[in-house]
Amino acid sequence: MKEQKKDVLIFPGDHIAFIEEFEGGKNTYILDGSVRSTSLGNKILDLKRRVVKIEKKNSPLIPKLGDVVTGYIDMLFGSMLSMRILFINDVYSMSGFSAIASTRISFDGQGHSRRGERGDRRIKYIFRVGDVIRGRVFSLLNSNVHITIDEKELGVIYSLCYSCGGNTIRINNGIKCVECGIYEDKKLAIDYGQDSLSVMYDRKNNLI
Repeated sequence: MKEQKKDVLIFPGDHIAFIEEFEGGKNTYILDGSVRSTSLGNKILDLKRRVVKIEKKNSPLIPKLGDVVTGYIDMLFGSMLSMRILFINDVYSMSGFSAIASTRISFDGQGHSRRGERGDRRIKYIFRVGDVIRGRVFSLLNSNVHITIDEKELGVIYSLCYSCGGNTIRINNGIKCVECGIYEDKKLAIDYGQDSLSVMYDRKNNLI
């Protein structure tokens, strides 16, 4: 077989081979003895000529520093959460990216969240798998999307009751189930509620 295609998606800057193994072909560059990709795509190995190249793919919507992302919590681990991204800057994304965030939020004792200020205290709020949240990208370290949910526009925008699955409403800095009355403290976005959830899914269905 002359060429071999790898189905793993390669990102710009990714290492794809060493120069001792393959020469760099189309959409590649050499850095410190490493053949790296200049494009998003799939790796193609020409086993006969010992050349590696990248077959470009149409770029999906990719989160960048400062972008606001919205999605649902798909995993909780320790004091961190993982969110599956559905929207990037209010544009629906099918890229399948996930983001991680701390569940401990800086709080100044006056109802204002903040990061890294001397004398602040960090509160661990309750988060559940399935909560719909909004965050802002502040780091792409090690190809991971890191988000903060400290700002008042960020945090949980909607959550169902964990006990009975009923709808919830905002009560002060938490939510209360309209069916069974259970209350939970959560880091809520300023526009928490079913209306925000409906707007989000309208954007998805109408592609706006």
